[in-house]
Amino acid sequence: MKTEQKPRAPARFGTVLGIGPGNVPVYSSDYATADRKELPNRQAYRHHVDGVFMGHKWQCVELARRWMFLNKGYIFDDIAMAYDVFQLRHVRVVKDGTLLPLHSFRNGSKRHPEPGSLLIWSEGGTFDVTGHVAVVTEVFPDRIRFIEQNVDHAVWPEGRTFSRELNTRIADDGGYWIACSYHDTEILGWVIQTTDDSHSERIADVDPRVFNLQSREVAKNGQADET
Repeated sequence: MKTEQKPRAPARFGTVLGIGPGNVPVYSSDYATADRKELPNRQAYRHHVDGVFMGHKWQCVELARRWMFLNKGYIFDDIAMAYDVFQLRHVRVVKDGTLLPLHSFRNGSKRHPEPGSLLIWSEGGTFDVTGHVAVVTEVFPDRIRFIEQNVDHAVWPEGRTFSRELNTRIADDGGYWIACSYHDTEILGWVIQTTDDSHSERIADVDPRVFNLQSREVAKNGQADET
């Protein structure tokens, strides 16, 4: 089964490409066509919904956080790169600040992804530096569908409800494997908001001493003198 569709023309930045589950729009992030008058600086790209920061228009992390907020009422905290989502341990309910557990499952895990899971790509190649995140919409034994931003900037074909689909297989041990369509990167796995951590990755806590910074003054031994 082919996973890639015939190339379609990119749509202007901010164009609605399609509508995902929960009536969530997916936007074009073709930055080359962004209106510099409407978006004169980096601050102008910051996107908020009901006063809550979603991310920068229209990056992959923005969609993931916005989908969670609109469909579930929770978000994950700010991260440096998309692949960092795989290391997160919780999401935060916006209404009251309650923390809910978030668990990560490596590609090939016996805990299969499900609609609403976040699919995570590693850093490198096509997703150089940042990695990538998408929202899973449908899961089948032989394929998985998801919505994403900042990959394909074309309007979806009529009647379509997802950005892309990828081939999958279920191994003899029950593990669910997703085949990446890009040869220069790989899928790390998926994250699910669940209390059941069976088959999940063990994410080590960050040692709090790392953040215990103390200033010190180096003894003056002429190291700053001119030679």
